Amino acid sequence: MSTSPLNITQFGAFTLGTAQLIASAIQQAGFSTTGNIYYCDPANGNDQNNGLLAQQGNTVGQGPVQTLAAGYALLVSGHNDILVLIGNGTSTGTARVSATFTWSKNAAHLIGICAPSAISQRARIAPKTTDAAFASFFVVSGNGCLFQNVSWFQGFTAGVAASICMLVSGTRNAFINCDIEGMGDTTSATSATSRNLVLSADENYFGHCNVGLDTVSRTGANASVEFKSGCARNIFENCNFPFWSGDGTTLGVIITGAAAVDRFQLFRNCVFVNSIKSGVATAMTVLASVTNATPGGLLAYHGCLLIGVTKFGDTNALANSYCYGAVNSTANSLAANPA
Repeated sequence: MSTSPLNITQFGAFTLGTAQLIASAIQQAGFSTTGNIYYCDPANGNDQNNGLLAQQGNTVGQGPVQTLAAGYALLVSGHNDILVLIGNGTSTGTARVSATFTWSKNAAHLIGICAPSAISQRARIAPKTTDAAFASFFVVSGNGCLFQNVSWFQGFTAGVAASICMLVSGTRNAFINCDIEGMGDTTSATSATSRNLVLSADENYFGHCNVGLDTVSRTGANASVEFKSGCARNIFENCNFPFWSGDGTTLGVIITGAAAVDRFQLFRNCVFVNSIKSGVATAMTVLASVTNATPGGLLAYHGCLLIGVTKFGDTNALANSYCYGAVNSTANSLAANPA
């Protein structure tokens, strides 16, 4: 039997060509591995399976697992194992979690197989909307992990205050074409301490990601991204930050306290867009708030675009921000209707 480029030699009930397409999809994600590849199919999998095949095999126990927890349990920390999350094109293929999920293994990777739509991909992790709400949704404490083409959604029928969709406390993780959507219900979206993303570690990278949503009105000074614990050199590149601000106090970025950051946090070619032309949003007063005059580091914006946001930051934020192409807090990088 032929061997795929990723050394997959058992293909179960589907063809070699299908196996090669799966291998190709992983390689097109920009990643190959010396570790094992496991499959999680929330719609068709079974946690009694070994996870080594993308479809149910002819032998009992061969095929994808169903739950994220079962797939994650197969990964070995430090081995560069990959868990492939298989979407089915609709929300019925969502991997459901009912409590905080912690990804603590190093060099353990998660790649979604679905259309790379950039927003609300269907290789998706979310709670059941009827679950009892829990504030901390997904924690990445492992180091050197790749997450690609995956969507996280945190929203409940009855939400809870101080919700955090994702907390990254591990270092040197990469998120490529991922979607991080927190504050998906009224309670969390009206809590000043809710966040889409909290970073408390160094040198994480977000490329072509979407952070936030514009389907629920946010009020109060909650933030899309919070930097804390002296984190340094985190980079956002070609990322989108959507908002639906109900009262204008919504924040894109918050840095709280002295020494909350170190060195720099870089936003390159990012778009911060508040839905002011949809008849719902109120213009945001500032993009960023820094509560201490000496936060320990700086915010760097390179080629970024603000829509429905009046200026880059409050007094402390402006004093600790550097913008390429903006001569002051309200010029050049702020989008405007053409005269």
